[in-house]
Amino acid sequence: MSKKIVTVTLNPCVDLTVTIEEFLYGGTNKVIKTQKDISGKGINTSIVLDHFDLENVVAGFSFTKDSSQFKGFLNRKNIETRLIQIPGELRTNVKIFDHSRKVMSEFNDKGENVDRKYQKALLDLMKALMTHTDILILSGSIPPGISQKIYKEIAETAGLYGVKVIVDATGELLVQAIKAKPFLIKPNEDELRLTFNLPTKTEEEIIKAANMIIKEGVKYVCVSRGSKGAVLISKDTVYSAKGLSVEIRGIQGAGDSMVAGICYAIHHGLSESEYLRYAVAAATGSLLHEGTELCEKAELLDLVNDVEITEKRNGGI
Repeated sequence: MSKKIVTVTLNPCVDLTVTIEEFLYGGTNKVIKTQKDISGKGINTSIVLDHFDLENVVAGFSFTKDSSQFKGFLNRKNIETRLIQIPGELRTNVKIFDHSRKVMSEFNDKGENVDRKYQKALLDLMKALMTHTDILILSGSIPPGISQKIYKEIAETAGLYGVKVIVDATGELLVQAIKAKPFLIKPNEDELRLTFNLPTKTEEEIIKAANMIIKEGVKYVCVSRGSKGAVLISKDTVYSAKGLSVEIRGIQGAGDSMVAGICYAIHHGLSESEYLRYAVAAATGSLLHEGTELCEKAELLDLVNDVEITEKRNGGI
């Protein structure tokens, strides 16, 4: 049996994306369009992985009230699921996209409280999946009631099976996950700054922060920088890529697409510099779509040729 990529989504949601011409704080805003989508960071990544023809499984929680809608959505996307059904309903996140400034403002609900007994069921599920897993992606928030150490515990289990673990989280979830020495973490500039209380305005500051994390046993730190591109840091090398100039129609899911691009490069046995090249191409591909429509394989393969990588020695370790 071939091994698959597993994405973990513990706090799935409904994204209500509202596009307005220009955001007026405290004023009356004219809505251009609204769009509702079932979402979650791991789910977004799985959708892009499917676009890239990479076999994957969505694992995590499904809430009783929305279970048929949630599973039906993933079935229509032809994505395999291994879900634990729990009481409650999907949270709703409101995304306000300012069309004139190309800026998204997000209002994210914390989600339903989850009994700890479901955490044990989740850990048992993850252990069962690991023998058939090549890459494990732990991303996004967790619902109230679940331990902030949950990603660390899952990553430690995955490590026993030789699974490459990618973590796309922030705050205490990320701090704890790093203790399990994942293969790669992917914060953005703000997440890196807020999680570790370190400056991240310049590439040099980002490298310094990343090196502290690498010393803890993480192999790669990939930091997305919005329009400035991204940087991938390993113990020996720093790879940098500028952002591609495209017409931005939406920014939702760009970071999740970046993770999918990294997985594409890993799956195809490409070099570590290509991890960054495909990451930036995938993220850029999603910027071309409105709402939560995400990068397609043809866009990835077209854009990847435009991503320029610069490389230098990492002298900070």
